[in-house]
Amino acid sequence: MIEFTLKPAGLIDLDSTLDCGQTFRWRKEGDWWKGVVRDTVLFLKEDSDGIIVRSSSKSLLGKDIYEEIGNYLGLGDNLEEIHSIILERLKCFDQRVRIVSEKALKEAEGLRILRQDPFEMVVEYILSTRNSIPMIRWMSDKLSELFPENRIDLCQESYYTFPSLEQAKGISAEALTELKIGFRVPWLMKLFSDTETEGYFSRLSSLAAEDLLEELMKHDGIGYKVGSCVMLFAYGKLSAFPVDIWVSRVMKDLFALDGSTKKVMQFGMDSFFPYGGYYQEALFRYYRTHKLGREKK
Repeated sequence: MIEFTLKPAGLIDLDSTLDCGQTFRWRKEGDWWKGVVRDTVLFLKEDSDGIIVRSSSKSLLGKDIYEEIGNYLGLGDNLEEIHSIILERLKCFDQRVRIVSEKALKEAEGLRILRQDPFEMVVEYILSTRNSIPMIRWMSDKLSELFPENRIDLCQESYYTFPSLEQAKGISAEALTELKIGFRVPWLMKLFSDTETEGYFSRLSSLAAEDLLEELMKHDGIGYKVGSCVMLFAYGKLSAFPVDIWVSRVMKDLFALDGSTKKVMQFGMDSFFPYGGYYQEALFRYYRTHKLGREKK
């Protein structure tokens, strides 16, 4: 294991960043956040000097960890400028929208959009369809545990790295069914069989947001919601505005906006361009934390 201290130039709040629904393989134990980032086990802890990083490897997502950890955590994003632009966009809305949004942004001051592995994000967000965050985490962990060779033992605990596409191609439909993946099984089986190499996902990073979404949606199981999540959390397309049932309720409560996922998504992208993703995450976290916008029984 290697250890070093990361000293970010800007603010980052690990609690907000790692527990806002954008990532599924992180757990907090005491002061430490422990997670598996594709093929690397990471422990992160905030202290007065910065962020203490402990890693099972010198590489992260195929690059030198000392260089890539900042990119993974979204430390290149200027949060002060991003929030300022969002607040400027909010001036054309009514007082309640501005007040709620300002509170949400204030509580999300250190929330950053992660840059995660595209293949893992595609799989996990296909799993997210009509699913809860705890179940997505469980399915992702169990999928990883299908491969004993992916086990990493660290500090008397065992972790399993996410399977490669080549490994995934060898998974049977029966094995996926046993993981309670249900109606999503055919989608994943087709994704694994139709994709030649993981280089396909890397090449998509050069596409403009609209073209990227269109390409992602060619795959079974990827609609506007899943595609937008992958755009935002894997490719860093910060204009993306993912809409799930939570965000749909938020937008109805705050903007009296109803309609299709595409309609709500387009409203968010257009109204808060180019940082709809940061606004969406701030609202998602605020409403979820304060249990607002829930349907009354």
